[in-house]
Amino acid sequence: MHRLFVYGTLQVPEVIGRIVPRTLPAEPATLHGYRRGRVARADFPGIVPKADCSVQGQLLKQLQPEDLVLLDRYEGELYHRVMVEVVTEQAAKVKCWVYVMARWASDRVLDEDWELGGYRAGHVRWTYRD
Repeated sequence: MHRLFVYGTLQVPEVIGRIVPRTLPAEPATLHGYRRGRVARADFPGIVPKADCSVQGQLLKQLQPEDLVLLDRYEGELYHRVMVEVVTEQAAKVKCWVYVMARWASDRVLDEDWELGGYRAGHVRWTYRD
């Protein structure tokens, strides 16, 4: 089983559910040593290394190897998957995968932070059914 730290659109159940068609256990976690920013000309974020920063997100658990293949395809060439260590709310240090902006595209990560609430409000309204 694999674990994946997500910090952007993959935190939205309707988004991850289109890629991995089952509910994955998740818990809040923090990734230190990275900065999140909105990607230029896009509605999604990227992260780049930065020593004095941290990124809040979710730690997804129980991913199968075939799930990672699907996620790699979804993330595309802008990102590469690397192994990192995150800290959970219970202060546990956990090794997991994360998608980091590819080095050749890292200058596309703006200083402007990306907000999950704004994304939900403006871009995934159609996925929710009342």
